[in-house]
Amino acid sequence: MQRRLALGALASMVLAACGGGGGGEPVDGSAEADASALAATGDIAAWGDSHTTGLPDRPDVPGYAAQLRQIAGSRQVFDGGFAGLTSTQIAELQTREDAHDDWVNVFWYGGNNQTDAETIKADLARSIASLAPGSDRFLVLGVVNQAAPAERRGGADYATIVRLNEELAAQYGERFFDIRAFLVGLADPANPADVIDRQDDVPPTSLRADGVHLNVAGSTAVARKVLELIAAKGW
Repeated sequence: MQRRLALGALASMVLAACGGGGGGEPVDGSAEADASALAATGDIAAWGDSHTTGLPDRPDVPGYAAQLRQIAGSRQVFDGGFAGLTSTQIAELQTREDAHDDWVNVFWYGGNNQTDAETIKADLARSIASLAPGSDRFLVLGVVNQAAPAERRGGADYATIVRLNEELAAQYGERFFDIRAFLVGLADPANPADVIDRQDDVPPTSLRADGVHLNVAGSTAVARKVLELIAAKGW
C-alpha cells in the first residue's frame, strides 16, 4: 500500500487546520521506467511547513512550492508542505508516502521547532532513509531564524539555530544549502529596515510578510535558488 494513501488522513489527525496541497502525480510503469523518466525530468517533491506550502488564508504568504511550480517548466512539483507542523510531524507524513520517493526531494524542516536541533536532525535522517533504495537526489535546506528578539544575533536562541545549520552542512555536504544565510544576504542596502535585519542576521523585512513568514518576493527567491541548485547538480 502506498504511504500516500494515508497522507491526507494523518495530516488531519496531526493538525486539523494545516495547509497544504498536492502537486505532481507519480510516474506510472515499472521501477526501471520510472527511474529513466525521472532522470530526464527531475520532478520535485517539496516537504516542509508554511515556508513550503504557504498559508491558505493569506495570499501574501504563498510558500515556495507554488512559486517553484510556476518556473519549473516541464518538471512536476509536488507540494508536500503542511502549515504549522514540526519537523517530527512532517517526517511522519513524508515517511508514510512513497509516490515520490525517487523524485528529487527537498526537505525544509524545523520552522516550527527551530531550537530542537537533535529532533530536527533525527527527523531529516528518517525522511532521507525512507527514500527509494539508492536515491541520492535530495536537498536539505537550513533552518531559518525568525525576526524575534530571541532569534536575532545575540538572542537566546540565535546560536542554537546557526550551530544546527553548521552541523547539517557538515552532515550533508553538497546536499545542504543554508537558505537562512542566503535570505539574509538578499537584504536591500537602500532599505533601512533591511539594513537592521542584516546586522541582526535575520531574513530582511523586504522578503517577509511578518516576523516569521516569507512574502511573495521571499518565496520566489527561494524557489529560484532551489531550482538553480537542482539544475546545477544535473537532476
